[in-house]
Amino acid sequence: MTRLSFAFALMSAMAVIPATAFAMGPYLPRTPQSFTKVDVDANGKVTAAELTPRAEKSFDKMDTDHNGAVSTAELNQALEQALQRRRDRILAELDTNKDGVITKAELDASVDRLVAAADTDHDGGVTLDEAKSYRLAKIRKPATATGVQAN
Repeated sequence: MTRLSFAFALMSAMAVIPATAFAMGPYLPRTPQSFTKVDVDANGKVTAAELTPRAEKSFDKMDTDHNGAVSTAELNQALEQALQRRRDRILAELDTNKDGVITKAELDASVDRLVAAADTDHDGGVTLDEAKSYRLAKIRKPATATGVQAN
């Protein structure tokens, strides 16, 4: 993958509202870590009884007027908040001089950091296996005090 196409793929991925913004309704866990959290009885299967409390917790957060129903306005507010959090994470990661603008130079530096972090054999490129390992490691890495995961 060329540097330009990699940068384009990175920015395209960040331009899309992340799955977490849409994960306000019930959803099945997609990572081993989230699966383990949901699989309360640790039997290797997730049941409706295990998913329901998490879905209800999310519902209760969105039901800001506590009337037992989530209106379009409440859903819009929850999605807007999720989008704002995503924007803040993107800026925290890419806007290294904190001026509120992401330049091509900052993007290029971010791509360089990303490739260097994922390139475990240090050959200057990232294989699919390295990319998968990097993504899994990043999912498992705890967030910093500011709530941002480091590369």
